[in-house]
Amino acid sequence: MFFLRLFFLFFFNILATTEVLAISPEELFKKAHTLEGDGFLEEATQSWEKLRKLDSRLNFSIYAQIKLGTTYLKLKQFQKSIDILKITTRSHPNNFDAHFSFANSLSALNNFPDAIKAYKKTIILKPTEGLSYVGLGLSLFGSSDSKGAIKILLKANKLFKEKKNISWYRDTRVMIGQIKHFTKFPPHFSTLWLTNNLKLVRDTYENTIFDSKQYLPLLSMQEKTNFLLQ
Repeated sequence: MFFLRLFFLFFFNILATTEVLAISPEELFKKAHTLEGDGFLEEATQSWEKLRKLDSRLNFSIYAQIKLGTTYLKLKQFQKSIDILKITTRSHPNNFDAHFSFANSLSALNNFPDAIKAYKKTIILKPTEGLSYVGLGLSLFGSSDSKGAIKILLKANKLFKEKKNISWYRDTRVMIGQIKHFTKFPPHFSTLWLTNNLKLVRDTYENTIFDSKQYLPLLSMQEKTNFLLQ
């Protein structure tokens, strides 16, 4: 009886593996994006999980890890998001997107000490990216360092001015003024403000900075060649 069960377990594992191998990275990529776009986030994480096991030479692995982490963040499964993105930053220590996504997850969980370290890493990798300074400034404010937050946001404001990013130039000016105002009130007055602004950082990063094309250049080059899941 034991051997019969073992045989069926082996058989179904073979079927599952065969099903996975039949899906090309491109198909799985499209499926994950469609599921996420339609709001089926839990189902999307399953596809991203499969996709991240692809050959790293395709860059699918790191892209899928980042997407998996950010999707868990949208599901408010903060610790899962942090865990997967922490692994990504260790595997790809020079990847800006991995560190920025990691910082976003940490700040969303109000783990500001670690978020500060992560945002500082993004500044090292891309010193002229103003949004990194905004994330760092807000995290410093979350750690009750208003003076440090203002100092960093002033740097962000200068960068946005140089890049003629009028929207964020104005936003950072407003943030600085509001932080000065918050010093007159109890800390909980600024909690919702901080949460909303951190979400604005995450949304801006995902919509305007994160570029999926840099991770998927081989899709168009391998037109009829299927890179099957391993």
